[in-house]
Amino acid sequence: MKAILLLFFICSLSVTIQAQADSLKWVNEINEQVWKPFTAHLISGDKAAFASVHSKEITRVQIDDGILLDYQKYFPVDTAQKQGRRKGKFSFELRFDKRISNGVSAWESGFYKGEFMQEGKPPHVYYGRFFVFLRKENGTWKIWVDADTGKDATEENFSKAIPIQ
Repeated sequence: MKAILLLFFICSLSVTIQAQADSLKWVNEINEQVWKPFTAHLISGDKAAFASVHSKEITRVQIDDGILLDYQKYFPVDTAQKQGRRKGKFSFELRFDKRISNGVSAWESGFYKGEFMQEGKPPHVYYGRFFVFLRKENGTWKIWVDADTGKDATEENFSKAIPIQ
């Protein structure tokens, strides 16, 4: 009986280790294909490039306002035009508390921090909580559902979450 339990434990452990290795591979793919460009395009203000990391079937959920947006409403026609530069410096960082993937679709949640700095003014810092469902489209990860809220979005929770590697 002990031998059977030991064998079961070893098999379970090897499946878990393989799942973690696969999950890490997908996390790295998602970081490179979605989150690094997402952050860079958000900071630069390039709306068309920002839209490109989202599926054309995106559902954007503004939880606190009770609003659902499709692609056309989230990225109106003028998205093709590059937004002008902000008068100041903007930074944005994502941190994760849950990342689950099977290689085709993924669920991720976490917190973000935005900071806007203008000369002669104190920085404006804000936090948010996000929930995202991603899927691969033609071999590339895309954001399919993007929801966020201010609930539980604090500096403390942001600090506890895991940054992009």
